[in-house]
Amino acid sequence: MVNNKKCTRICVVSLGIALGVAKGLGMMLFAWAGWLWGHGVTMIDQVGLMYHGFAPTFKGGLVGLGWGFLCGFILGVVIAFVYNLCVSCCPAGCCKVEK
Repeated sequence: MVNNKKCTRICVVSLGIALGVAKGLGMMLFAWAGWLWGHGVTMIDQVGLMYHGFAPTFKGGLVGLGWGFLCGFILGVVIAFVYNLCVSCCPAGCCKVEK
């Protein structure tokens, strides 16, 4: 009997894009909430020290979208790469066995 082991790998670019879009939209909505309703303005100003142009304004939200996408994409690529590296080095017992 032959055991065919199949380890699931993650597409590096797909996870990068997914996390990039999620973080970018989150930063944009956070900046716009500060712009429209005044929520978290102090925190937005602090985050704006790291991300040039990020501010509680309409334009600052669009800048946050760009910065968030860039940082989220890089984080997603790193996470997927490390995960795939760990899966390829896994011992024989951790991968699913297909019959």
